[in-house]
Amino acid sequence: MNHGYEASLVKRVVNQLVTGIINGDYKGNLLPPQILLSKQHGVSRSIMREALSILISRRMLEVRPKTGTRIKPTKEWLIIDHEVAEWRLRATPDPEYLRGLIEFRKLVDPRAASLAATRANRHQRIAIAATYQNLVYAGADIAAQQAAEDALQAAIVDASGDELLRQMGSVVRMGLRAMQPISRMHALAHDSKLADYGKVVRAIEGGDADGAKAAMMRLLTLSAEQLLVEAA
Repeated sequence: MNHGYEASLVKRVVNQLVTGIINGDYKGNLLPPQILLSKQHGVSRSIMREALSILISRRMLEVRPKTGTRIKPTKEWLIIDHEVAEWRLRATPDPEYLRGLIEFRKLVDPRAASLAATRANRHQRIAIAATYQNLVYAGADIAAQQAAEDALQAAIVDASGDELLRQMGSVVRMGLRAMQPISRMHALAHDSKLADYGKVVRAIEGGDADGAKAAMMRLLTLSAEQLLVEAA
């Protein structure tokens, strides 16, 4: 069988299993035997075995002797993973988890802004300036605002030159997107956030590491207050 075709089959089955897990389709949090799952999903046992191994590696499933494959509590899922972060939020979108994401972001973005101020090369500085302008010109288009803000955050983290921060930042942004419906964003909050991002960008452009870090922390503190109010 073609390797690419196998990979697409595994991905399809993983997504189907995750949907079933999130929807509570498996009684007693216990999956049926592999042979039955294979028939239900129309794939070979080897494909099913690989799909299950992916979810086991991400701490979503565990195999117990004599009891079979059991679904683990969502709080134990491996969230430092793009897809698992999204699945975790789909399963239990709650304010407590949002607070955790916000605190996590406070560890990532201020340090990234500080590093970007001293490490960013010419192309990265241009990218930061361009994405900030996109945020400025997003106007009242809520979806455009959110896309531009995501791009600006990503550009700043990328300019930090820190791969761990890049990966952590990506997970945080995905999580916040999943927990922040764009229909509930407010124009006033956007104007305030725009001004705060301007301070961050100017500090990065000026090579002011401490200023960039402080401006980003102020921005995150104000954003956190509104997010928590909206999630309540």
